[in-house]
Amino acid sequence: MSRLNSLITLGIGALLLCCSYFIYLTVGTAAPAALVPSPPSLHFPLPAEGESEIYDPEGRAEGYAVSGNTAGMITPPPPREAVIMTAGDIMVHKPQYLQAYDPISKIYDFSPGFEYITPYLQASNLAVGNLETTFGGAARGYSSYPCFNSPDELAFALHRAGFDLLCTANNHAMDSGEQGVYRTLEVLEETGLKAFGTARSIAERDSPLLVEINGITLAFLAFSYCTNGIPLPRGREYIVNLIDKELMHVLIRQSRKAGADLVIVYMHWGLEYQTAPNAVQKELAHWLAAAGADIIIGSHPHVIQSMEYITAEDENGTLRRVFVAYSLGNFISNQQRVAGAVPTHEVEYGLLLRLHLKKESEGQAAYLQDVDYLLTWVDRARRHRIIPLPPVMDDLPEPPSIPERKWHEIRETALRLQERLAPFSPADFILAVEEPVPLSPAIF
Repeated sequence: MSRLNSLITLGIGALLLCCSYFIYLTVGTAAPAALVPSPPSLHFPLPAEGESEIYDPEGRAEGYAVSGNTAGMITPPPPREAVIMTAGDIMVHKPQYLQAYDPISKIYDFSPGFEYITPYLQASNLAVGNLETTFGGAARGYSSYPCFNSPDELAFALHRAGFDLLCTANNHAMDSGEQGVYRTLEVLEETGLKAFGTARSIAERDSPLLVEINGITLAFLAFSYCTNGIPLPRGREYIVNLIDKELMHVLIRQSRKAGADLVIVYMHWGLEYQTAPNAVQKELAHWLAAAGADIIIGSHPHVIQSMEYITAEDENGTLRRVFVAYSLGNFISNQQRVAGAVPTHEVEYGLLLRLHLKKESEGQAAYLQDVDYLLTWVDRARRHRIIPLPPVMDDLPEPPSIPERKWHEIRETALRLQERLAPFSPADFILAVEEPVPLSPAIF
């Protein structure tokens, strides 16, 4: 009996040993259960009803999801996009500020001029214009050509219309003197607008204006061919950026170093009232492209000039496509054809460019995907309202209350400008505006 008990004991021991060996082979050695931490609790957003979404539990997709039968695949984030509207010369002549003055409130109201164009400016992520006047203050007396000094209310009207940035480097930047340069910047800042092209210090000049839109970082630079003979203060020449290749090259490089995806350069250049860019503009455009500019916007001729893409090779030998608009014409002014002074009625027209920017994903280069435009005409008889012109003039439901002779001139000019701007096409949208106020034909 004792022998039988011993055999049973040995059998049970062998069985336990075999089981232990089997567990070892299956799961390996393990720490005591009390020392094994519990797995973290993972919480993922539940898919909407009727959808099948797969999330990456390791966070590789940063929370992005894919739909459908695509197990194991992660959809990249959507591309980043931005739309910029950029306008031409913003000028204020004497008839404009006289019409804007309200003797009862004793303030200047420039807002009527922008009421029809405001929807277009506000339909963009960023609106930019060329401010070709100064805010030197009422004490200096308001004035227009040859030295522009406009009421501060213009800045508020521009901001309300939808502008975000204003270029201040042009031949009229010094019209109110050195202090006028500083005060103009202060007025714009108080209004909520940002300026580029003029500065109060070397540090400010050497810090390019950077704007981030939907993950795309843009740098804005501006340079002018002169200040109409008004000298820059000795030792403080930095207050207005003049066209200087060394300076332009430095600021473009600094823009890249600061993180700009795209560098946009505004150039105040060319000859007034010339409808085609000259050799100097062409040469500078190619130089700027080679130096690293991505988009070049021109002003000063006061009429619309052509646009084009040019190919440039950067320092690494990479070919780049650079867009150039040589002149956007006048956005708002009182300019008109005057015998012996202004040879063309095209000074009444401007170009509102729409730039479509895109960046496929983080780490990839941003680029200009597409360009289209809107032609505008300044109706001086209705408080200098900027009138957007449709791509096809016949698309208007009925001719506005404009004298027939003037209406034919507008149509012919619009067709001529579209031919000049080819192969670029006008924008295919016209936004609704309120019924225009009656027009007085006396001016025509």
